[in-house]
Amino acid sequence: MNTFERNYWASCLDFINAFKHFSYLGVPLPLVCPYYLLVNENEAVLKKLEGKSTVMNTQITSESQIQALFDKHFAPFKKKVNNTKGKVVFYENVLRFPEQLMRANFTPSKCIMLKRKSKVYGSSSKNEIAVDSLEGYQKIQKNTINAYQRKAMVHFEKAKKHPIYSNKGFREKFIKQIPSMMIQILSAKNFFEKNQVSCLVTGTTNSSDTRILTLVAASKGIPSICLQHGVVMLEFGYLPRVATYQAVYGPSDIEWYKTKGLSDDSLKSIGHPRFDELVTRNTLSKKAFAGHFNLDVGKKTILMVIHHIETEFPEAIIENLDKKDSVNIIIKQRNGKQRKSEKTLALQKKFPHLKFADDMHLYDLLNNVDAVVSYESTIVLEAMLAKKPVYIWRLKSLHSSSTNYYEDLHMYIHDNPQTLVDQMIAVMNAQRNKNWEKRCQKFLSTHYPHKSGTSSAKLKALVDSITK
Repeated sequence: MNTFERNYWASCLDFINAFKHFSYLGVPLPLVCPYYLLVNENEAVLKKLEGKSTVMNTQITSESQIQALFDKHFAPFKKKVNNTKGKVVFYENVLRFPEQLMRANFTPSKCIMLKRKSKVYGSSSKNEIAVDSLEGYQKIQKNTINAYQRKAMVHFEKAKKHPIYSNKGFREKFIKQIPSMMIQILSAKNFFEKNQVSCLVTGTTNSSDTRILTLVAASKGIPSICLQHGVVMLEFGYLPRVATYQAVYGPSDIEWYKTKGLSDDSLKSIGHPRFDELVTRNTLSKKAFAGHFNLDVGKKTILMVIHHIETEFPEAIIENLDKKDSVNIIIKQRNGKQRKSEKTLALQKKFPHLKFADDMHLYDLLNNVDAVVSYESTIVLEAMLAKKPVYIWRLKSLHSSSTNYYEDLHMYIHDNPQTLVDQMIAVMNAQRNKNWEKRCQKFLSTHYPHKSGTSSAKLKALVDSITK
């Protein structure tokens, strides 16, 4: 644990301790607020967190303390599991469980797909999973929210000497989050009061809505499972454990979580249902794929995954490959608002001749390209599961808090664009890459050892084990 990580967790716990009485319907708002959002992109706060001289009230001497320190705050919500009758609720936020696989493994009539907002409610047939929305459970007066925001300002005035949450930007971000958190708490309370639920399945517990749902479920004796929504490159998106069980990709993740203080019996290695689609999806044919992008079928095709902020490295790779004119290049951008970032748009403008994947399904891409170039993302793991060679470039922004998830593939991680291109071209021109195949197999044996297409069934077995 480095200085930044220690200060991050200590300041987060300081905030929860100092504001633990600032709650709504029994749920402390600092406990469910996504802390990373409060400090991210705030240069003054980040500088404090990186400073060795910054002193916090909470003292953390070992990374194994982290979970236990949070468990003290979760304890009031943890009731004995006594409610295993009812429906299994899947909450949509980053769940990434393909609907057809959900229906194939779970009895639709015994499930609910819970969304934040939805225009469709219920189900159209016995083979469809009923849809419900938290939006239908929220009725809160604006003056109540305003009163809480004023109350927060008073709390902050009393704690204005703290090195982190005395920061104006930090305060403003938290106060801005208050309305949505209050609405989410009320919605969660009402949902569980009006529905009989046997188990809650989420894709994370690090957003306010997912953490609130999980804690409210626990307070009613309802067990929960949190799926691992991506590779653990930044620990702040995966800690602490809030759900009854943390479902992980493989043994390496179990060992990592245990170093943070999680108990072995709370960790379940099942992989992730979304990866099952790599073998179950009716993917595009090679001919249709080439036609869609108007590819030169005489050339190998690479998929380049770009980052919305750090575009200099992929830009240099593209320039090198353009000079060689020996491969087709397809660009995979990040989804959502990040696709419209200033740097992403500038890259598109500079290389208008390139093929951009836009909204094509990632697995249609992976199943039809010859190699993948990516920063240290979950797509690297997915490419390996699709049996594609991967060439990785290192993100500079991860330097202070990276878990080095792909450390075992260090010979394929590059800090120099030219070196990456040279290695990739040499390997792609060879008949077979036995070194990569060996490294890939060894990596997957500890990070994702599951037989392709089996994770959905393993999730079903885990749900059954705690609801029957």
